[in-house]
Amino acid sequence: MLKYTQNDVTLEGVKIHYYRTGGAKPPFILLHGATDNGLCWTPIAEWLSAQYDVIMPDAQGHGLSARFGPDYSFDAPTDQVAGLVKELGLKKPLIMGHSMGAGTTTNVAVKYPSLPRAIILEDPGWMPQEAMDKVDPQRVPPRESLMKVLAGYQNKTAAEIKAEGHKLNPRWSEAELEPWAPAKLQADPTMFSRPLLNPAGYTELVPKIKCPTLLIISDGGIVPVAAAQNAAKIWKSKQPFKWVLIKGAGHNIRREQTEAFKEAVSSFLKALPA
Repeated sequence: MLKYTQNDVTLEGVKIHYYRTGGAKPPFILLHGATDNGLCWTPIAEWLSAQYDVIMPDAQGHGLSARFGPDYSFDAPTDQVAGLVKELGLKKPLIMGHSMGAGTTTNVAVKYPSLPRAIILEDPGWMPQEAMDKVDPQRVPPRESLMKVLAGYQNKTAAEIKAEGHKLNPRWSEAELEPWAPAKLQADPTMFSRPLLNPAGYTELVPKIKCPTLLIISDGGIVPVAAAQNAAKIWKSKQPFKWVLIKGAGHNIRREQTEAFKEAVSSFLKALPA
């Protein structure tokens, strides 16, 4: 059972809710994907909490954080993560993100290069939204489909959503589904009409990253092998860049190949420069 405290910070007038395991340990921030919330990292946070002070914020428009405002931009979560780090007095946190959260993690590393000790990216949406909409819908549903799915959740209970999630994702554990279902009811239904992704492509962003980076992709996810290979080619930092392909998983790699995901993360963390 994951033990944590929870609290809010207000950043530029926006309430951001977060969960924290605490302790005198190195800080590790986990950034969730679209329609999830901070607690959707619970199984991984429980694993990491033995060695790290794990912080799991609800992104704006998600969980118990403020809803989207009229001035929201894709850059807002980037500045909010930096603001959270400052408010909590965190020193050189590790940051790991999934999907939208991996995009935010990338943006933090680019905009605030001295902030993270290292970053880990689980299948980031490393492409403009226009390109995302052209991706195979079996791999990445278009925005219109996602908007309909999210709107449909509003007429269901968390138990009904959980049961539906179990049918759609039979390999997900109970520990994954338990926080995933209520998160759908907490998600701002307007989110997929918002600019969630950095319009800059990964080819523009990757050369600007200065810290050690791990990219985790799968054979059924968003990021193709060719993109991971190209990212390694255009990498400019003297710090290490590593990418790992995990087979037998879709976009939610950690939920479908948990042990392989943990092994990739553990190996990367052990090899980090002191």
